[in-house]
Amino acid sequence: MRGLVVVVALAVACAGCAAADWFRERPGPRSQAAELMAQGDELVRNERPSEARNVYARIVAEPARDAVHARALYSLARLYAGGSGTLRDYRAALGAFERLLTDYPRGEWELDALAWRAALAALLAREADVARLKAELLNAELRAARLKEEAAKLKADIERLKRIDLNLERRQ
Repeated sequence: MRGLVVVVALAVACAGCAAADWFRERPGPRSQAAELMAQGDELVRNERPSEARNVYARIVAEPARDAVHARALYSLARLYAGGSGTLRDYRAALGAFERLLTDYPRGEWELDALAWRAALAALLAREADVARLKAELLNAELRAARLKEEAAKLKADIERLKRIDLNLERRQ
């Protein structure tokens, strides 16, 4: 019985020590990349995506390859994919997601990056199809306009020939 009391007392003491801050690992100072990442995230929250893009691009340009770099690359790709106006660049987003998959093949964002890559590749293919079809439509419209002009000229020529023929018949 006495041994049980000692074991329970030790268990309570260990639990209390574990809950105290004495033995917890203190996080060290954040790296410059982590500070920049927090700044970029704050800029996104404050709806300043252009500035956030610049911050993320700065992190991505650094030689360090760690979780912060991967997160910055993912955030940059998402900004390009979901941005508005001049920030939207599907080709840059696709490139960033492909780089993320190349640099971090089994990373935290692998499934998201694969899905985004597939969606963006399909979207870019459709955009290329639309551009091709618009060019074909423009060519067809130009050809139709030329044919209408030719038809009008031919109609005028036929009318002129009819008048000439009629004049020749009257002279005979």
